[in-house]
Amino acid sequence: MSEHTNKGALHPEQKKWKAPKGPKPIQHKNKNLIGLGRTIANQRRLENQVQYLPDGDLRFTTDKKEADWVKMQSKTQENSLDEFLSTAQLADTDFTAERGQQVKIIKIGNTSIVNQTGLLSTEEMMAMKQKHHLFENKLTIPKRPKWTKDQSKLQIDRQENLAFLEWRRELAALTEVNDLLLTPFERNLEVWKQLWRVVERSDLVVQIVDARNPLFFRSIDLEKYVNQLSDPENNKTKKNLLLVNKADLLTRNQRIKWAEYFNLKKIDYVFFSAAKANELLEKEKEELENAQNDIISSTATESKVEEEEEGEEEGDINDDIRILKIEELEELFMKTAPKLEEDPDFPDRKLNIGLVGYPNVGKSSTINALVGSKKVSVSSTPGKTKHFQTIHLSQDVLLCDCPGLVFPNFAYTNGELVCDGVLPIDQLREHIPPVSLVCQRIPKFYLEAIYGIHIPIQRVEDGGNGIYPTARELLNAYARARGYMTQGFGSADEPRASRYILKDYVNGKLLYIVPPPKAKGNDEWDLPSLDECRAFNKELYGLKNLPESRRQQIETAIHNKNLKVDDFDLSNDLSKLNFSMHIGDDSDEGKAKTLFYGGRQAALESAGDDLDREFFKMNGVTGKLNTPFHKKDGESKSGKKHNKKNKKQEKKVRVVGY
Repeated sequence: MSEHTNKGALHPEQKKWKAPKGPKPIQHKNKNLIGLGRTIANQRRLENQVQYLPDGDLRFTTDKKEADWVKMQSKTQENSLDEFLSTAQLADTDFTAERGQQVKIIKIGNTSIVNQTGLLSTEEMMAMKQKHHLFENKLTIPKRPKWTKDQSKLQIDRQENLAFLEWRRELAALTEVNDLLLTPFERNLEVWKQLWRVVERSDLVVQIVDARNPLFFRSIDLEKYVNQLSDPENNKTKKNLLLVNKADLLTRNQRIKWAEYFNLKKIDYVFFSAAKANELLEKEKEELENAQNDIISSTATESKVEEEEEGEEEGDINDDIRILKIEELEELFMKTAPKLEEDPDFPDRKLNIGLVGYPNVGKSSTINALVGSKKVSVSSTPGKTKHFQTIHLSQDVLLCDCPGLVFPNFAYTNGELVCDGVLPIDQLREHIPPVSLVCQRIPKFYLEAIYGIHIPIQRVEDGGNGIYPTARELLNAYARARGYMTQGFGSADEPRASRYILKDYVNGKLLYIVPPPKAKGNDEWDLPSLDECRAFNKELYGLKNLPESRRQQIETAIHNKNLKVDDFDLSNDLSKLNFSMHIGDDSDEGKAKTLFYGGRQAALESAGDDLDREFFKMNGVTGKLNTPFHKKDGESKSGKKHNKKNKKQEKKVRVVGY
């Protein structure tokens, strides 16, 4: 018994192995109750919520309620699918998509601009202009249908949607039947509603246009719409005024030409510069911070400068071409606007002045100049203002700022819209057409002077122009001079260079003014030719019009060449100077050079130049012969052998002979 007990104590029974039990998982509560993912999930759950109707049916909708800022986004271009969906939404049409069926949306007609790599000739421009003149009356804007107070909001919205849809169909039929090209116009109804509100409540509608191309930014049908809403019998008189902004960019002769055209067409206009007005306001604020003596002296000098400017512009038509000041513009608004008569329903009614125009023409800047302080945000990107805004100019005058609207207009090329600042440059896909237009308008010597480069031009037989540089020649020279190179092969980054050049053109650094049409007779007008456009802008491309830093640099280079600044001709003598990346040449040929980045692979080489370089390279070759051609090989006049190979061979012969 003792043995059994001892055996059991020595060899106990082994237990089966079990996995150790760990701590129980604790469900921690998520403290992030307001997260982005949770918010999106809740929003989708509310959008796709199932509702039970009283009769027991289920209703499941996927309609999304967009925010106000989403509804007010400007839409100037749409693809085929977006255009189909927007048209169906305006028509309030129900459509379904079934699986297993292939549906193709075919876009009929041409309502968008074709990207053109080349430039239109004068004959092609004249042919298109005559075609545009025939259908000018059919180029309209959407108008608000008549409504009454008895109608509900749904009825008014339905009526406006159908009217806007009918307007879009008319424009589509106009372009399809007559084979016309239209500019990208505003396709969002909410933006047009802002225009309707501004026009309905305004007594004076001021249409602001850019002085560099006034007729492009002017909408004739908008003036007709304002006259239609005018009702003198019910004390609702409305008037139009054309405000030519950025007039400081024009010379005196150019303003005279445009004033003659406006007077012949009987257009109420006025020249103004919002940028100059805002600069004067900033100077006045700085002067107020200084001492009173400084204020008196500065005002005295300003008055002298103003008197000198007025003395230079004396003449019979001085009032027609003079750029108005802020105080004069306010007085003109009060004189041009219709007189308000007492209305018993609205005893406190003020004079409303509406400002309408394209994006980036200076509506917000004009309001800031009139008010005297920055009340409206300003941006160089088109479409900064989303809703119409009302600002009190005085106790009796109220300003209405309308969002920038792109009105439908006939188009020539897509590059013209980019150069006019309608289409944003940062979203540009085709950079060759607008840069080609810049090369055609701005002279070659002025481009070289303002950028400090030399632009080599290819020959006509090599695909070049021979007169002015092509787009690729300008972009290649600019990019290589600035060091804008692509990765890998190391060629010039032309898209990046195009953005810089186009922004300089839109901002006015590269200045070009479109001349007014020429009177042909019988109320017919002809477009000016290319030579006439260059002669119209000839005064803009002088040494005085360059930026201050570049002008000082060129004047220093002129003095280094012992030339006179007064006798210097920028168009002919620029090739002799050395400044920035430009290296001149004093010879009669005047072939200047440029310090370029990148090797030969980054340049636009000409096939003709390569052949000439290889053929005439023989002129610099000098022949080196050890012996004359009539002697035997290895023999010379003295009979000496100076070649090492001959000496080694002579040693070997001696060894063998020994």
